[in-house]
Amino acid sequence: MTHKITNVISNRNVPCWGNQKKYIAVHYLGTTGQGYDLAPDGCGAHFYIFRDGTIYQRCSLDAVPWAVGTAGYYRQKHPYARNSNTISIEMCCGCDGDSTSAEDKRWYFTTETQEACAWLVARLRQELGIPAGNVLRHYDIVNKTCPAPYVHNNKYRTSWTWTEFKKRAEEYYNAEKKPKLKAGMKVKLAQDIAIRDGVSTKFQQAGYVKYTELSISAKKKCKHIARNKAKLKKGTVVEVRSVTKAWDGTIWVQIKSGWLPAVVKGAYRVREA
Repeated sequence: MTHKITNVISNRNVPCWGNQKKYIAVHYLGTTGQGYDLAPDGCGAHFYIFRDGTIYQRCSLDAVPWAVGTAGYYRQKHPYARNSNTISIEMCCGCDGDSTSAEDKRWYFTTETQEACAWLVARLRQELGIPAGNVLRHYDIVNKTCPAPYVHNNKYRTSWTWTEFKKRAEEYYNAEKKPKLKAGMKVKLAQDIAIRDGVSTKFQQAGYVKYTELSISAKKKCKHIARNKAKLKKGTVVEVRSVTKAWDGTIWVQIKSGWLPAVVKGAYRVREA
């Protein structure tokens, strides 16, 4: 299942910047309404997912909205996760009971919202290098019943349990991690990769493309590293011209400016863009 992110990014009401992006926190909106804005005091999240599964990105990943703090009221539970290092996702929800109380057991998520959130978590993990153990409920960070359906874990209506959600997110993560590489497709680098001038063989390692020989546009996408090497930056999107598998199992992709070892020892360094 493929999803997309609708860009509604704005600096308005963002209280702070410099997010270290080490954790992902999953929330519920806590109301039966839908929206994707930050409050005037800076409270909110980076992403909002509506009941139909539409994903909205409200602020840059560098933003630090007030999302997982104690607010002078809740007790800190997690030793390291804070507003300053956490990307937050708000899931819109429904309630068949008392929507003024998080303790009501009749809060629920639609399947569409959960599928979209699981996909988004996997995508963020891929892009930011966040391990599965750092995907948390708001409840795991402070003692707040949020997201209520995943704290009660009673599978009311269409809600999954938190364990089921994490399992689904892992399935998306593994699927994204292993794209079927082929000529003509576009891939996004999951890490910095040095550009090589060919494919390494059993008897000879491929050389490196020289930074100073790249075009001006190519240089903008690269880091200039030691010995005049060019290293494509993480997040760069490139088009695959051809794919070949080397003697040691490494999968190489040819791009306009050279070759990239895209899969090394089974680990994918690119994902489908």
